[in-house]
Amino acid sequence: MTLKKLLTATTILVASGTASADFIGLYAGTENWNYDAEGIISTGGGDIDLNQDLGFSDNDDNTYYVAFEHPVPFLPNVKVQQTNLEGKATGTTTQSFIFNDLAFPQGSAVASAYDLSHTDYTLYYELLDNWVNLDLGLNAKEFDGFMSVNYQATSGTVGSTLDLSGTIPTAYGKAQFDFPLTGLSAGVTANIGEKSGDKISDIKGFIAYEGGTGFGVEFGYRTFDIEFDNFDSLASDIKFDGYYAGFTLHL
Repeated sequence: MTLKKLLTATTILVASGTASADFIGLYAGTENWNYDAEGIISTGGGDIDLNQDLGFSDNDDNTYYVAFEHPVPFLPNVKVQQTNLEGKATGTTTQSFIFNDLAFPQGSAVASAYDLSHTDYTLYYELLDNWVNLDLGLNAKEFDGFMSVNYQATSGTVGSTLDLSGTIPTAYGKAQFDFPLTGLSAGVTANIGEKSGDKISDIKGFIAYEGGTGFGVEFGYRTFDIEFDNFDSLASDIKFDGYYAGFTLHL
């Protein structure tokens, strides 16, 4: 999902609440996440280490989100979030392996890339809304990316790209405590789910400040674990984790 698509979703959310504008809440934010990437991937020809074989390490990417809350009973609130998760690296293989039916000899100089960017579509309810806030709901993580590995052979560059596309459902929860009369808050957000052996865990803890105008800042730590069993022929046990900082807006 591109930023243009996210802005379109924002317009729809705002338009849908125009009739009850005095009672709705609109939230938006952007975050920059600096993370370390580690773990293994496999397409059936041995485990491939992201760090030792492919050369991946740390990286940073951006996240954007909008959320719409309303007072209509029984109808859930809506949140749409886009996480960009892309990386490129070069390395030297410490073993021979097969990636997407292509053999890579030990000691090969490889150039690799991944795009595990995804869009979160969340429907949730506010169960508590005071100094203590609790949201619970359902989420769908939609992936539309790829993973590629290439090496330089005597005949030229040889490589393979595996397209990754699909959706993983998760349970969504957010717990937040507001420190009275300060604008400060602290909390935890979590998305955890599984589909046909493909598991996702996306958790962040944060502290935030919101001023009287609705503008604010947020700092936190995010861990994102992807355990695919056979997601478009990819198996994985990957962890992305690190600190993030961002700006928020509450109208």
